[in-house]
This record gives sequence, C-alpha cells and structure tokens, in this order.
Amino acid sequence: MLAISEKGLAALRQEMLSCTVENRPKDLLAMNQNWDLALSVADSQALLQAILKYLDNQKLRGVLNNNGIPRMIRGYFYEMACIIQECSRVLKSGALLFMVNDNVRYAGVSVSVDLILSNLAEKLGFTVENILILPGNKGNSSQQMGNHGRYPLRKCVYVWRKQ
Repeated sequence: MLAISEKGLAALRQEMLSCTVENRPKDLLAMNQNWDLALSVADSQALLQAILKYLDNQKLRGVLNNNGIPRMIRGYFYEMACIIQECSRVLKSGALLFMVNDNVRYAGVSVSVDLILSNLAEKLGFTVENILILPGNKGNSSQQMGNHGRYPLRKCVYVWRKQ
C-alpha cells in the first residue's frame, strides 16, 4: 500500500522519535552539533536523572518487564529536549507552543512527563504559561496494574511562550 518494505518500515521507525522499546539510541550530536545545549539541559534535569537511575537499577535487578524501557525513556526525553530547542530557535519571540502529552508509569515509578518537559522548555527559551490537566484519569498499563495497582496518571496540555 505504501510501497515500502518491512525493512524500510523498520528503518523509518528507527528515525522517528524514540517512544517504543524497539528504538535504538541515536547519536544526537552527530545529527546536529548545535544540540549540545539541549543534551546538557537534559543531563542536568534532576527528576529525569533520578528516574533514569531508578530504571537502570531495576534493569540490573532483572525486574523490568522489558529491558528496553530505560533506553526508551532516555531517548524520548533527550530527543524531546532537542525538539524543544529547535522550536525555541524557529519560533518568534512571544509565540505560543502547545503540546498534549500523557504522564506514564514504569516499574512502579510515575514519570511526570509534563513537569520534566516544561522544566526543559524553561531552560531552552520558553516560559511555562500553563499546564492544563485534562479531565478523566488515564490509567497505567495492565502490566503496571498487575504489579503495582491502578494509579491514575495526568494527561495535560502544556502552554509555553517563547521568550
């Protein structure tokens, strides 16, 4: 239908934003040397680093349901830092950026995607105008509920203004 082979589709998936455990790490600086700021901002984000340390530890203990989870989370946030930096670069001063995203939970730990990304955005040229919590409680995955109980997670709209 799309005139693309299975191999081509797999290659395309690897080029997309890391959001599945199948994604391999990307050399972001090789893609764009100007992303060193975004990567250092992600390196210094305390909550993100604590979550990554916890997930890496859970992987070493052999208790994750998929060992690709720490790599996926790391890839997602570091790639998003680069995307946020690019948005800051191309948007005019005063422009609004809206994003809709869910928080997630892995190995019993809640990942506050809204707070982490908004903190990254503040360090990369945005002011956080608002984080709107959408009605309804998104539940965690069935694997999480089986091991850690049902825990409602926020789905939010972020409103950021380019400085």
